[in-house]
Formats: sequence, structure tokens, C-alpha cells
Amino acid sequence: MTPQIRGIWGDGGQRPLELESTSIFDKDIRKLDKHERKELKDLLDKILEKPEIGKPMEHYANVFSKRTEHRRLVWKVKKQEGKVLLLMYKNRDEVYEELKRLKV
Repeated sequence: MTPQIRGIWGDGGQRPLELESTSIFDKDIRKLDKHERKELKDLLDKILEKPEIGKPMEHYANVFSKRTEHRRLVWKVKKQEGKVLLLMYKNRDEVYEELKRLKV
């Protein structure tokens, strides 16, 4: 899941954003039903418009999270590279355990 997508960047100018995903994220989304996939797609569209819309994750630079109905999406904004790295899409308890293991 790495399409080049145009979105509005924080500096007010348009800049192509690239979504990148980790193997953890790819594994997480395989088990989603149709409703959860739509929720995730809608959230990704919002993130591409404004990458810092989520809650900043304490102790992690440029890492944000946002809840959907059943899960929490966690991503890292890489402004210099023009990328949004999708880290995981898990239940809340699993997110914090996984973040401890990841070096982000």
C-alpha cells in the first residue's frame, strides 16, 4: 500500500504524500471486515489532508494515533521525506505493547 497521493501539507502548499506501511500494518488490515475497511479508508483520507490530526503519542517523535470504532491507527509523519508511515491498526492495548517493541 504505497500509492503517491496528493494532499495538503502543513505549510499550506500542495505536496505529494506517499503512504508507506509496515509489515505489522499490512498484517493488521488483512483481517478487517468491509465496515472496518471503509472506516480505515476514510481515516487515511483525512490523514493525507492533514497528517498531524491525531493524538501525539507520548515519548515518540512525530507519531500520532486516532481511534476508529474498534481499533486505533498509529502512524509516523516523515515531513522531510513527504511520507506517512502506517505503523499499525490494532486494539488499544495491543498498540502500546507493540510500540514498546518497535524502534520508531
